[in-house]
Amino acid sequence: MDGRRWSDLPADVLREISSHVCAAVDFVYFHAVCKPWRSSRDPLSKRTITTQFLPWLLAAADKESTNLRFRCIFSESSYHGKPPMPLAAAARNWVSNADGTEVRYLTVEDLCPTLHDPFTGEFSRLPDFPEDVRGWEEENPRGVIYSDRTIFLYSIRYHNDDDHRARFRAALLRPGSDKWTVIERTLQAPRYGEFCTAYHSGKIMLTVKATLWHMIRSEGGHEAGGDLLVKMPPLPRWTSEYYSRKYSYVLESRGELLWASVKIDICSDWHGVVTHELSMTVYVLQVEASAQEMKTRWVEKDVRSVADRLLFLGTPCSFAVDASRLGRHGGCAYFVYCRKPCDKVGVFSYNLLSDKATFFERLPQGWNDERCTWHVLQPTVSPIQLLEQDINFTIGST
Repeated sequence: MDGRRWSDLPADVLREISSHVCAAVDFVYFHAVCKPWRSSRDPLSKRTITTQFLPWLLAAADKESTNLRFRCIFSESSYHGKPPMPLAAAARNWVSNADGTEVRYLTVEDLCPTLHDPFTGEFSRLPDFPEDVRGWEEENPRGVIYSDRTIFLYSIRYHNDDDHRARFRAALLRPGSDKWTVIERTLQAPRYGEFCTAYHSGKIMLTVKATLWHMIRSEGGHEAGGDLLVKMPPLPRWTSEYYSRKYSYVLESRGELLWASVKIDICSDWHGVVTHELSMTVYVLQVEASAQEMKTRWVEKDVRSVADRLLFLGTPCSFAVDASRLGRHGGCAYFVYCRKPCDKVGVFSYNLLSDKATFFERLPQGWNDERCTWHVLQPTVSPIQLLEQDINFTIGST
C-alpha cells in the first residue's frame, strides 16, 4: 500500500468494501475500527440498493423471559439483548414487515392495539378494534405489515369439541384508513404446521390443510359464500399423498405469491431407528381471467427460476432474498423444524435444485420451532459528531 495506513483508505473504497459486509455484527465492527472508517459509513437508505444483511432468527419471549434472543445460523453465534422496556406477556405476538426488516410485538388493551419496537421502546397506537373482537388478544394474533403499509393481523383458534373445526379471524388496516376490516371463518381445523395465510392482491389466501386453499374477499364479514376454493395440483401417480407432517409457508417474491410446501415422512425400521425424510415443493399462484370466468390455481414452479434466490420460511411471515446480495449460492430454503418426540429443534436448508435437505445446525435449548421469526437487522452507525456531542454532554454533566 505504498506505506499508507489502512485508516488512509479513500472513503469510496471503504464504502465499496462495507457494501459487501452482509453480517450485521461485522458491519458494526467494520465502522468501529477508527474515525475515518466510521465517517465513511454508507447510509442505510443507499446500501439497501446494493446489499442486504443476513437474516437472524428471533425467538419469542416467554412470560418469564426478560431478554431478546437472537441466533445467526451462518456464524453459529447467539446474542442476547435486554429491551429498553420489559417485554409484555404478549411479546410472542410478533408483527413483522413482509421483508423481515422490521419487527414489532402487539399488545391489546381494551380494544386498543399497540405495536411496540422491542429494540428502541418506541410504540405506535393503532385505531381501536371494533367491539365484536373484544378479547381477541387471548387468541395471540400475529401479523404482517406489507410494503404499502397495509397491516394484516390474524389468528386461528381450535374449537373445544370433536367436530375438528377452528375459527380463523383476520383484521385488515389499509393505508389512510382508521377502521379495521374484520373477517371471520369457521373452517376445518388444520393439522400442526399446515395453517398459513397471507394478504395478496386485495384478497386473503388461507390454507388449513396442505391440499386446499381458501381465497377470501377482504370486504369483511362472516359469510363464506363468496370464497373461492383453490386446490393444489394433482400429484403424480407414483407420489404418495401421505406424509407424517406437512408445513406450509407463503410469501411474495417479485410480484408473485409463492407457496412452499414442506413434507416430512417419519419412518422407523425393525430396530426402532427413526428417520425423517424431508422434501419440498414450491408453487406459484396463477390467475387466468376471461370474459366468462376467472381461474385461479397453484402451479408447481420451475425450481430453476428460483436459483438466484434464498427463501427464509417462518412465522408470522416468510420472505425471499436475492442470493447475490448476500454473497451466497441461491436455490435454497431455510426453515426451523422440531424433531419430536425428542424435541430437538434445528435449522434445515433445502436445496431446491438438487432436491436435498441438509441439517444446518441445532438451536440452543429453549428455542421453539413454531415461534421463531426471521429478522433482518438494520444496524445504524452514529456519526462522529453525535458521539462527540454525547461525550461532551456526559463530561459537562458530571
